[in-house]
Amino acid sequence: MIKKIKVSAPGKIILSGEHAVVYGYPEILSAIDRRIFIETEETGLGLDVQPVEGKLIVEQAIEIFKAKLGVSRLKNLKIKISSQIPIGSGMGSSAAFAVAISAAFFEFLKLPKNLKKINEIAYEIEKKQHGTPSGGDNTISTYGGFLLYRKETENIKTFLSLKTKVFSSIFLINSGKPKENTGEMIKSVRDFLSRSPQKVEKFFREIEQVTRNFLRFFSGEELDFGSLITRNERLLEQLGVVSPKTKILIQKIEKEGGFAKISGAGGTKENSGIVLAYHRDPNVLLKLAKVEQWDMFKVKLGERGV
Repeated sequence: MIKKIKVSAPGKIILSGEHAVVYGYPEILSAIDRRIFIETEETGLGLDVQPVEGKLIVEQAIEIFKAKLGVSRLKNLKIKISSQIPIGSGMGSSAAFAVAISAAFFEFLKLPKNLKKINEIAYEIEKKQHGTPSGGDNTISTYGGFLLYRKETENIKTFLSLKTKVFSSIFLINSGKPKENTGEMIKSVRDFLSRSPQKVEKFFREIEQVTRNFLRFFSGEELDFGSLITRNERLLEQLGVVSPKTKILIQKIEKEGGFAKISGAGGTKENSGIVLAYHRDPNVLLKLAKVEQWDMFKVKLGERGV
């Protein structure tokens, strides 16, 4: 009997530190209860990937496994992909895919489940997609929970699992897929840094301070979670990664006593991807989303990894 291998990996949100992480500053990420699922079986009929849009990434993953581990058994496979994570929204769909396919191949090859190696290969797959990713997205998808992540250099990446309280009323609003991709948004900030190095470095240092205040909040200090979200959002706006349309959405939440920020690379032309929203009374957000007809859904943070 042909054995089917089933693997899943979570998407993510960034609580603090996006864009600054590219320049060696820390970020805090959380795995969420939206996942990508991969089902793999051996067929003897070549490589069949459904949906076919995932085939290129699967082929790249196979090449990386050959190069890194010297394996050549990944030829005759049927791979079925399904996802709860919107593509291009800042929720780490490509990283979750990279982690899930890496873990599926480890299981198919009967290799011991080694999270460090699964993560390393997922990072190589991500590099094929994005050039110079921070590595944070694949790391949170591999290990799950909450992570403090920092990319010191290409070869030195550090992360720390964070123990924290459960957040029961975090919502995500899909503001729409940005017209820009992640690489274009990173270049936009890099260009701003070239033009105004002192100003942008100051923003990065202030973002790092917000990240460290989140750490203090996680460790039990009486800090206001909502205010940290708002401060982070203002700094991202000053970096120029939030569109006017998304700013209006966030202002509507703030007017009702809530807090919101983009999560991810953002976008300036029209949409900015996913927006994290929080209110001490979740019903206020639910009513507002209904009136505004937002695509809003509740998520659990700190979910398990691959």
